[in-house]
Amino acid sequence: MTTFPKAAMVAIATTLFASSEGLAATVEIDFDADNFSNPLTIDNQYWPLIPGTTFIYKAKTPDGCEEDHFTVTSGTKLITINGENVTTRVIEDLAYEVEECNGVDDSEVVEKTDDWHAQDNAGNVWYFGEETYDCNGLNNCVLGDGSWEAGKDIQNIGSIALPGIIILANGTTGDAYRQELYEGFAEDWAKIMGKNATVTLRRDDAIDPGSWSNCLVTKEWNGLDSGSVEQKYYCAGIGLVLVTEHSGKVVRFELTGVSGARRDAFKFRKVPRQ
Repeated sequence: MTTFPKAAMVAIATTLFASSEGLAATVEIDFDADNFSNPLTIDNQYWPLIPGTTFIYKAKTPDGCEEDHFTVTSGTKLITINGENVTTRVIEDLAYEVEECNGVDDSEVVEKTDDWHAQDNAGNVWYFGEETYDCNGLNNCVLGDGSWEAGKDIQNIGSIALPGIIILANGTTGDAYRQELYEGFAEDWAKIMGKNATVTLRRDDAIDPGSWSNCLVTKEWNGLDSGSVEQKYYCAGIGLVLVTEHSGKVVRFELTGVSGARRDAFKFRKVPRQ
């Protein structure tokens, strides 16, 4: 393990991780609360999270349409790990299932999740857990099995959950990293598949159909379910614009709307139409 001074903020260990793609470097960043001077300022170029912003994604599925509303709230949650505290940003994520992608309402919510994110001094965006609910409408939700919180053993399994990384500050192609670790409940991984990629949105109602450049591509998978793989495309200055789910059939979630402060990022955007 190579240890850097706190000004560089992390201790990084590089190992070899065996995956279906072969051997890849694994980046591990040790948690240290002192490295979170302004945890609520999340301005990583690939995943800027400004309170008051809602990202809307839609996908055509064999059963109709799925829609996801990802809202950066003004709420916060204090996370304690080994006596050290970090204040995290609360993200509300609502998943809807409808027959047609022409509007949703609260009665069509099938899952509600509160995610907790924070950014360290180097610009890495961390994931500190989630509280997830299975719903039959927004007002009829029950706590789901996927909930976890860094620093705690909320499922009483004899293991303390650890935070992970959603987006690296300075990752390179081939880097793999844990996004979460709560044994038996939350074991997601990610790997950077490329940088400076071009992405094309296909939906007629996409936020801005056409080609996007300067995008980061990650492959993300669940260590508990080897058959479920996602590929995500994060474009600089915007955030997540496309998700392709590979579990049997391929399902494409495309960004179709942005409200709040991030909408300004599209004001002067000119793209070639396909």
